[in-house]
Amino acid sequence: IDDLLYIHGHQVLVDGVFNGDPHPGNILLLGVQEGKPQLGLIDYGQVKTLSKEERLVYCRLILALADDDKDAVVKALKEAGYKSQKMDEDIMYTYARVAYDEDNETLTQGKHIQLFMEELHDSDPVEHLPQQYILASRVSILLRGLGHAVHQSRSVAKAWRPIAEKVLREEGEL
Repeated sequence: IDDLLYIHGHQVLVDGVFNGDPHPGNILLLGVQEGKPQLGLIDYGQVKTLSKEERLVYCRLILALADDDKDAVVKALKEAGYKSQKMDEDIMYTYARVAYDEDNETLTQGKHIQLFMEELHDSDPVEHLPQQYILASRVSILLRGLGHAVHQSRSVAKAWRPIAEKVLREEGEL
């Protein structure tokens, strides 16, 4: 799980080109019988790109989530182009946590992630979010789902924090 998180974090935050569909069927475990296990990633049919500025915004969002800094999370979402009917900051913060970082029984109030996200949407409907950030959310959710399935839950923001810090440092933002 850690290797998958690192690979996809690098694709999203550093390369700016990523597979938006890393579900378990697109992840192969190779070389096990030879004693040299390796990951094989296939089916890059939903590749998305992030411009340099979009990557920097996403890096700031990742750091804000890793730091649990609600104000910075809301600011980064706005920079990313997030718009909802009410722009309710509590809902925006919770949306970002679940969409880009983590999900657990406490955060989703014991509900399935999809039902919980639908309830958030009903409370303050999202009117706009650029497609590339939607697919970045999909990457986070799919990788977390795989982690849950093998009892290795992770915070994507904490896993991607070192990558985001490096990118922002190289751009003079840290």
